[in-house]
Amino acid sequence: MKLSIIIPTLNEAAYLSVTIEKIKQNVSFGEPYEIIVIDSGSTDETCEIALKLGVRLIRCKSNSIGKAYVLNEGAQSATGDVLLFLDADTLVPLGYDESIKDALTDADVVGGAFEFALNGKEFGLRVVEFLNRVRYRIRQRYYGDQGIFVSSHVFKRVGGYPEIGILEAAHFCEKLSREGKLKLIKKRINTSPRRFQDGGIYKVLSGDIKIWFLDLIGRPVDKYADAYWKENKLRAKNR
Repeated sequence: MKLSIIIPTLNEAAYLSVTIEKIKQNVSFGEPYEIIVIDSGSTDETCEIALKLGVRLIRCKSNSIGKAYVLNEGAQSATGDVLLFLDADTLVPLGYDESIKDALTDADVVGGAFEFALNGKEFGLRVVEFLNRVRYRIRQRYYGDQGIFVSSHVFKRVGGYPEIGILEAAHFCEKLSREGKLKLIKKRINTSPRRFQDGGIYKVLSGDIKIWFLDLIGRPVDKYADAYWKENKLRAKNR
C-alpha cells in the first residue's frame, strides 16, 4: 500500500509539526509514501514548518470558501493508491497505516475513518464525543477530523469531495457509500478541542446539531458556510 496523507492548512504553525511527527512515529510500515500539506494562504510559519519537515508543500490556487476545493486540489497531486485526509490538528493513532491496509483488504470496503476523539478533560468534550459517535453510527457520515481514507481510484470515480461550503466530508461519505462499504476503525484519532473551547463547548455543539439536523431533513445549509469559515479564519489570526 502506498499511502498519501493530505493535510489542509491555514495558519496551523502551532499544530502542524506535532501532527507530522505523530504521522512518522505511529506508522507501522516505515515512512508513509508521501505527506502533502496544501496551504490556503497562511500568514504564519505553517509553510516554513512544512518545508523544514521535508513534506511536500502545495499552495492552494482556489479562493473558494470551504475545504472541499483544497482537499480536491491536494488529491490531484497525490500519487499513492490510498488517500488519507488529515486535519492539521489531528493526531493519528499507533499503527494507523496497518489499520487502513487491513480495512481495505475487504474487497467490499472502499474507505472509512477512525473513532472521533477530542483532547482535553472537560466533561462537555465527552458529551461532544458521545453525540458524534452516536451520529456516525446511525448514518455513516464521517467528518474530516476523523481521518477519512479512501482508495485513490474510488476517489477519482466518485469525483472527489462535493464542492460545497460546509459538510463536504459527510456528503463525500454519502457518495462513497454508493460504491461500497465504509469501515469505522475503532482506534481513537485525537483532535484539538480548540473550536469548542474558543467558542464555548455547548454553544458550538448546539450550532453543529442545528446544521446536522437541517442537513438530515434535506434543508440547505450552505448559508452557514460563510459564518463558519469566517469564524475559523478569525480564530486562526488570533492564535
